[in-house]
Amino acid sequence: MGKETFIAKTSSGLEPVLFEELTKLGAENCQLLNRSVQFEGDFAMMYRANYFCRTAIRILWKVDAFTFENNEQFYQFLFKFKSENYLKQNGTLAISATLNNTIFNTPLFASMLAKDAICDHFRELYNERPSVDKENPDVQFHLHIFNNQCHLFLDSSGESLHKRGYKVSNHPAPINEVVAAGMIMMSGWKGECDFIDFMCGSGTLLIEAAMFALNVPAGYFRKHFGFFNWNTFDPVLWEKIKSEENIQDDIPINFYGSDISGRNLGMAKVNVEEAHLEDFIHLSKEDLVDSRPIKTPAFVMINPPYGERLEVDDLDALYKQIGDTLKKNYTNCKAFIISSDTQAMKNIGLKTSKRYTLFNGPLECKFWGYDLYQGSKTPIVEERNRGAHS
Repeated sequence: MGKETFIAKTSSGLEPVLFEELTKLGAENCQLLNRSVQFEGDFAMMYRANYFCRTAIRILWKVDAFTFENNEQFYQFLFKFKSENYLKQNGTLAISATLNNTIFNTPLFASMLAKDAICDHFRELYNERPSVDKENPDVQFHLHIFNNQCHLFLDSSGESLHKRGYKVSNHPAPINEVVAAGMIMMSGWKGECDFIDFMCGSGTLLIEAAMFALNVPAGYFRKHFGFFNWNTFDPVLWEKIKSEENIQDDIPINFYGSDISGRNLGMAKVNVEEAHLEDFIHLSKEDLVDSRPIKTPAFVMINPPYGERLEVDDLDALYKQIGDTLKKNYTNCKAFIISSDTQAMKNIGLKTSKRYTLFNGPLECKFWGYDLYQGSKTPIVEERNRGAHS
């Protein structure tokens, strides 16, 4: 396989992070797009992007493009398209479409017409039509239609790549794993000091931080990728790509998570164990007001309640308490907080050092960083001390 064109999808605000990830993995001609990065490479690069990229939601392979003037031309091109090169005779398919200024009134109509063309082609070849499976298809086609031009993509990922494979229990207002990984990479933390989340919920930030520091690939725990079902799947090449991983057996830092909810901690414990990170991530039940000053500079990252997803009596008071706790107990640390409630964020009462806008699902969120000093503004030092936290 020579150079092919791919599009890696991501969450809004994470495009530069994904761009850097793909570049480091060897992707060529990377271009920033809206909520995506276009790049070029071969099948090895496609496998690599699916397995290693922490901030990709899915990887689409552009297999063809054509222009059309009417429904019949659209149908005929897809009827002649050699879908059997990718879809097995007894396989299942699904088709989705995005439209912009086109002759089609709805994405559903375009998808149905494309489905009829591909299924009719199979019936002509094999005297039977493939089945449609919208939930778990063997091959997922994506149509991007703009004006009279259609770009045809195959979804190489299958389930969204934020589904890492370690999440057994979920908090009612979880942070998306892709967003969590992006937050960690945007923050500038490189694993040089302990990582703390004192509102840890089901443990997503802690697990993503530990995987990042230990160099565990984002797809390490996944059992399946979409390209496994393709006729073109190369299992030997896939095993070779996985062998490129360089997981660290040990690192001189720890990860500390706490939460006031025993139920949340129970979920976090199950997820941490599923990710085989119990030797690195230490969990405790603790109210924010009961926390004590830490002894060694560390990195704090939290995803507090926003109000939209969780019922909280007084968000302003909670966020003020977060700010007071950071000032009192986390001297010479750095902290990052994500929230969709900008007004509540102001009650933290700390000067921001960095400001980003991200989306956690449909919610537009502010992701703000803070440098926590005492007396003279001395930057955080890179001290490493296992078990340094009270």
